[in-house]
Amino acid sequence: MKFVNLRNIYLTLVILYVLGIMAFAILMFEPREELILLYLPFTYSLIILNPEGKIWRRSTQKSYKFLLIGVCLLMVATVVYFRSQYNSLLYERLGNYSQADYFFSIGLIVLAFLLTWADYGGSIPILALIALSYAHFGQYFPGFLYHNGISIERIIAISATEFNSGDGVLGSLPQIGITWIAIFTIFAGLASGFGILEYIIKISYNIFKKFKYGVPQIAVISSMIFGMFSGSGAANVAGTGSFTIPLMKRYRMPPAIAGAIESVASSGGQVMPPIMGAAAFVMASYLGKYYWQIVVVGFLPAFIFYASVALAVYIYSRQFLEIRAEIATEELSMSQMAKREKIQGLPLLVAILMLIIIMSVYWVDVMIAGLAMILAFLITWIITQVLASPNKIEIMERFISNFLRGAKEGAETTASITTMMACIGIIVAVLVQTGLAQKLSFTIVDVAGGNKVFLILLASGLCILFGMAVSTVAAYILTVTLVAPVLANMGVSPLITHFSVFYFAMMGLITPPVAPCCAVASGIAKESFLKICWYSLKIGGPLFILPLSFFSQDALIMHGPQTLSAFFTVAIGMPAIVLGINLGYSGLKSVGKRIIYLGTGFFTLFYAKYHWLFFGMALCALFIFVEIYCLYKGKYDYIKKVV
Repeated sequence: MKFVNLRNIYLTLVILYVLGIMAFAILMFEPREELILLYLPFTYSLIILNPEGKIWRRSTQKSYKFLLIGVCLLMVATVVYFRSQYNSLLYERLGNYSQADYFFSIGLIVLAFLLTWADYGGSIPILALIALSYAHFGQYFPGFLYHNGISIERIIAISATEFNSGDGVLGSLPQIGITWIAIFTIFAGLASGFGILEYIIKISYNIFKKFKYGVPQIAVISSMIFGMFSGSGAANVAGTGSFTIPLMKRYRMPPAIAGAIESVASSGGQVMPPIMGAAAFVMASYLGKYYWQIVVVGFLPAFIFYASVALAVYIYSRQFLEIRAEIATEELSMSQMAKREKIQGLPLLVAILMLIIIMSVYWVDVMIAGLAMILAFLITWIITQVLASPNKIEIMERFISNFLRGAKEGAETTASITTMMACIGIIVAVLVQTGLAQKLSFTIVDVAGGNKVFLILLASGLCILFGMAVSTVAAYILTVTLVAPVLANMGVSPLITHFSVFYFAMMGLITPPVAPCCAVASGIAKESFLKICWYSLKIGGPLFILPLSFFSQDALIMHGPQTLSAFFTVAIGMPAIVLGINLGYSGLKSVGKRIIYLGTGFFTLFYAKYHWLFFGMALCALFIFVEIYCLYKGKYDYIKKVV
């Protein structure tokens, strides 16, 4: 098969994939339980046939390529079989499956393992293999891990054949992947295809280059905006970091700190409303809430998150950044480009406004809102281009080219996430069917000894541990499955539990030894991975404290009369901790200041409900104001460190 033919076939499949999801958004022509029977095999085939993907590029022998094509034909047969047997499997022979049922189910399970391994590495598939081994050999495990063992036929059934159970490769997680998540990853792909990422970076550059120490903030703002759509911290680093890291290095920012700034800023994009990456959709589904309700809750903590990052970045900018004249021609070129393309960002602005209005006023389904966002973006782009240029043929050619590029990127992201969630579905199925989820929950309670604070710390540690090895969505799902019921029994609101786990899962992206964001930044910055991890933990260190404050300042998440007070309390405590960790002093002066700021920050966050500490909060706020003012005026002589 020639490459050009494969490329045409692949692009045709991409268009069908994207248009099918968009059609489902408005027509809802069948239940998600039935749609996944078509779209999961379609998703597998899309990943396999991608001429630029890892699978096809590694197939150097023709026989191997024919094998891959054979696998895609098997997926076609799987669709035909399961769709034709849907009613029979659902209503007539539940639990009494044929050899053909098991054969096609095994195909879906094996491909979930292999394709997830190719895209995300071995961590998630290995966890799934361990889960399957535990399911079958449960009688050999000691203590609370013991169970009677599940037969291989039953394992296959719960992992793939029983698609109405909510778990497994055809369960609720991949169903969310090809619906709620898909509609927004398609929008993100289209926005990228139409040059929105480049526009965001240009605008950020032209705004922050006017400020003396504003250049590193470009990474914070551009990563925040792009990250809310991408749903992947590592992809965010690769997208924005390829511009921002070299730019910071050009201003003499040490490579380790430049990479760390981009890593932390990119990891946080997933908590930024109104899109909030992929996990927000899963959270809405788990909690039985509207997606927009999750977004509204997410605004205040996300603002505190990025304000804290911006303050830490400013501290390092004052310590290391060297301001020097730019090349005049380059500045002129960037300025002219920004003036010529001022309207380039209008489609994005209109699309976001459309999402906010349609979901906050009309409370429509997520799929319809996402489709409206896509259509608003495309229509606005066409209108702005027609008004700016009389050449209609050129506009149409650019539209088709951009649409194809964006659809390809969106379809590939959707396929990757859906496949990963299908593999996680196997783990969740085993956790539920063996009763391990409930047993682990009880064990965590026993270890904590009924102490809610210790239990929260155990849960956060478990989540960060998962976050080191798997994606944010995976870590969030695995952890919240275990700890949410336990914390609910202790009186903690499920909304607080889910948000705190979500934030902890995100911080796993910068936590060694894996730290995928730092790994990507290390390649771009050409600096030691461990150095970037170290500074990422310093810049992002206070943000490990932020989700813990959700429990002590619960009104920040559970909106009510005390929400404004909780917001100001956390907004005072977090900068104090940022200053305590990142100030660049040395000697006894440094130790004293760090103790003051860390102490007042922790007391403000976790004990501010006591009235006698209000005076301490006010004093802390005064200290912070004076410190930031002195930073701004350059009153302190920072000692440069060897980086």
